[in-house]
Amino acid sequence: MRNQSNILKSGMQKFIVLLKNMIQKIKLRIKLINMDMKWKIMCECCFSFTPSFYYTHTDEEIEHIIKELREFIMDYKDEK
Repeated sequence: MRNQSNILKSGMQKFIVLLKNMIQKIKLRIKLINMDMKWKIMCECCFSFTPSFYYTHTDEEIEHIIKELREFIMDYKDEK
């Protein structure tokens, strides 16, 4: 009987931790959406990424994406 109680407690604790993590992810997503909406209302530069982009990508990923975009633009420019 005690073993079942411990298993139930352990399962509930894992469930609570999982639920807290899900809530934190939802809060972060809402925060990022709000940041992007404010950015779009206030300035929205067509040659920059949204603020959430910088929160969800590492510096290396950002550099790689920018490099690919430059190459794409240069290739497109050379075709014309």
